[in-house]
Amino acid sequence: MDNRSVNRVKVVIHGMEYTLRGQAPTEHLYEVATMVDKMMSEIAATSAYMDDRRVAVLTALNLADELQRLRHDYQQLVDLIDDKTRGDSSQ
Repeated sequence: MDNRSVNRVKVVIHGMEYTLRGQAPTEHLYEVATMVDKMMSEIAATSAYMDDRRVAVLTALNLADELQRLRHDYQQLVDLIDDKTRGDSSQ
């Protein structure tokens, strides 16, 4: 059983209030909420006729794309470090 405490924060995302709960520090929870709110606002600004569901889905797709790209970049760095480490140990 994990003994870490659960933090709660109230945030506003795209005009709606949410209570976030998590073991991450409250600052992190606020940062995540701010990132989502900002992206939703940017996407909503591209079309006055886009409903909230579409804004949310496009936000999720943009964040998933960013996550996938970062995972790919991370794996490339891990592979590069592994290659360098193997190359150094064989000398």
